[in-house]
Amino acid sequence: MKGKKILIVDDEADVLDLLSFNLENEGYEIITAINGKDALEKMNNFHPHLIILDCMMPVMDGFETCRNIRQN
Repeated sequence: MKGKKILIVDDEADVLDLLSFNLENEGYEIITAINGKDALEKMNNFHPHLIILDCMMPVMDGFETCRNIRQN
């Protein structure tokens, strides 16, 4: 999957590390965000093919983040 980009959004560092490690080993380019606001900022520069989004996060939860993504 060379060249495919994934944005992982979760407020738990262990989850980000585990998913990043496994997906990078499969050849994906990974970027992480710790909340929805951070994800929205990063996705504009990174342009991911896929977003893995946690629902329960501080600052902006996954549902609000998803609504913002869909509006744009």
